[in-house]
Amino acid sequence: MSNEAYAFALKNALTEIRNVCPDVQTCFLFDKEATVIAGDAETPEATLERVVSSLEGILEKVDTIGGLNSLVVECSKGNVHISCVNDMYLTMVASKKADMKYLETVARVLIPTVIKLLDSLDPTPLKHFPPSRTLLKRGMKEELREEEELREEKEELREEKEELREEIEEEESKEAEEEPIPELELPSNQLIVESFGGLLVRNDTVQISEDIMSQWEELLDGKEINLVEVESFNGKTSQCKVKTLDYSKLENRAVIRIPEKLCHTLDVKKGELVRIKPIIN
Repeated sequence: MSNEAYAFALKNALTEIRNVCPDVQTCFLFDKEATVIAGDAETPEATLERVVSSLEGILEKVDTIGGLNSLVVECSKGNVHISCVNDMYLTMVASKKADMKYLETVARVLIPTVIKLLDSLDPTPLKHFPPSRTLLKRGMKEELREEEELREEKEELREEKEELREEIEEEESKEAEEEPIPELELPSNQLIVESFGGLLVRNDTVQISEDIMSQWEELLDGKEINLVEVESFNGKTSQCKVKTLDYSKLENRAVIRIPEKLCHTLDVKKGELVRIKPIIN
């Protein structure tokens, strides 16, 4: 039997433990030199190395205490069960609710049986296995640590870029909110006053030519104009409604017709100039 086939059989046995015991999250074998021999098919090799590295402090004291037969490490999110099997350590990481007695029974029966069966077919010492896809060299630990550190650095850099992008967007948003909206520049005209009166005359409405109104609407992108501000040159102003007159009714297009009462309010007389501009809501 080839080394690859031997390792593949161990890997299948470890994977089967996970299938039989759903509470087992990781299952692998490592030797007394803290080198991973084989692991289940679902767990990445880098994860196995990290688990073994975290157990090295315990392994260094094994000889001092006379060897290690079985050990359960209780963690916040689960338990780590370690059993000595044929000069190797079977390690199972399981959830808190896992039946540890059942796991120990599996560990004591399945893996030794598989190893015994493999040895009977072709006794190949595990420690002489060459490196393969399923066997990890102890020398890979440093490389895996460096890869992990590189991944962490990349993640930190990505987070820093994301934070910087958010800060820039937030700053741009504040600047957009603080930037004042430019006021619309309203057109204005100087027109000659022509007063008019009568019983039915509305004193809050002035009259200008259609030509001026059309110019305003074009400059203001077609906005509707219903109100205007009339300012005399003595500084008096009045807001009033506006109507347009046909050219034929005006002798001069540069004329504004203002009711007599409004002329009195503005203190203007016929023939004087006033400034007029539209009012946009």
